Amino acid sequence: MRRFGFGLGLVLGVAAAACLVAQLLSLVAQGRYVPVSPGSIWYAVHANSLVGFQSLVEQRLWPALWPWLLALLQLPAWLVAGVPAALLLLACRPRPQRGFR
Repeated sequence: MRRFGFGLGLVLGVAAAACLVAQLLSLVAQGRYVPVSPGSIWYAVHANSLVGFQSLVEQRLWPALWPWLLALLQLPAWLVAGVPAALLLLACRPRPQRGFR
């Protein structure tokens, strides 16, 4: 399980780094800060599924949950991926091998 958590942390770390690079390139290209958020990425990839997910949350799960998820979807994407990546990498890092010298 530790190995899976570390691998997931690495994948999330790479995704966070890619989002940070996209954010920096956007800043350089446009000369102003335009946030790259998970919501904007999701909308660009498949807008209908985002609307469907909102409907699912509001009608089937818990309507008060949607504003919290919407706030999470509006944060910078590198932050949303980077914080769990850092926590997983710290919590699941490989232990040093103890052997005979």
